[in-house]
Amino acid sequence: MKNNLSRFTRIAEFESAPDNALFNQETLAAIRDCSLATIERDRWAGTGVPFIKMGRAVRYRKSDICAWLARYTPFQSTTQAHIAQSVCTPKQEG
Repeated sequence: MKNNLSRFTRIAEFESAPDNALFNQETLAAIRDCSLATIERDRWAGTGVPFIKMGRAVRYRKSDICAWLARYTPFQSTTQAHIAQSVCTPKQEG
């Protein structure tokens, strides 16, 4: 049964797939290293990876996952992330 795949198997499957391949939320959660609840919450809030609804099934295109991940800047420390956030966030006047 495909739902019993390990995180590493899902990631390897993702990496070897073509850009137009579709993946379920379990694979996306493995790639993002987060829970299914986080994937579902982000989808509901409109902040997650763009998805395709096929009947009751939700699928994510590999190219959309890669584009979504590319929007995020990797940091080497929480201090570095905090500095970047304070520099990039406009200060409110008043």
